[in-house]
Amino acid sequence: MIAGALLATAFLAAACGSSQPVTALGTADAPAKQACAAFRDRQRQQAAGALPAPAALRAKLAEVYQAASTSSMPILRAQAVALYADATVIATGGEPGSLAQDIAAMAQTCSGV
Repeated sequence: MIAGALLATAFLAAACGSSQPVTALGTADAPAKQACAAFRDRQRQQAAGALPAPAALRAKLAEVYQAASTSSMPILRAQAVALYADATVIATGGEPGSLAQDIAAMAQTCSGV
């Protein structure tokens, strides 16, 4: 029991000493921070009423995808792929499909990054 408490204390100390935030989805590394910053920029543009043309939306989500592609956070990478796929479909004349759900999922993931 004491060994378990010592182990838990060691893990807690290691997590607190890390310079990178740790989320339930993994460590927020530099690519994750960059991807989430690009995503938040896109969210700010939309909140300000700037609805980009499909090609511009795809270009912005390509930034998110490129940054996330090298992150150690697999959930972030997968969500960036989904967003980029949605934007590609829209840019080629297709329906938005799951864009709203994918944006909500990415917003949730980026909330701790």
